[in-house]
Amino acid sequence: MYGDSENLLSSLREELDAVDRCLMDSIRDRIDICVRVAAVKREFEIPMMQPGRVGVVQERAREFARSNDLSEDFLTSVYKLLIAEACRVEDLIIDSDSPTQRAASDAQHR
Repeated sequence: MYGDSENLLSSLREELDAVDRCLMDSIRDRIDICVRVAAVKREFEIPMMQPGRVGVVQERAREFARSNDLSEDFLTSVYKLLIAEACRVEDLIIDSDSPTQRAASDAQHR
């Protein structure tokens, strides 16, 4: 009987591992898109922080939680972390090579 439970647990853990791989791939994909967003913001001198967009993403997480019997607090906490990382990455990209900084640098090298 103990062997059966170990086999069942092992199988379920393999399923969890597969879901975890998908989650991590999705997080990487999300950050990759944020890098592209930052490049557009940098090019057009758009501020990194877009509170309206943050609100849309957070509300979508709350709605998803409600619709899927998940904790709203849990899912909004996950999204707070995702958004914080997106902001960190965008700040690095926008601040490191803004169009104004590029123009100044280009002028210095002429």
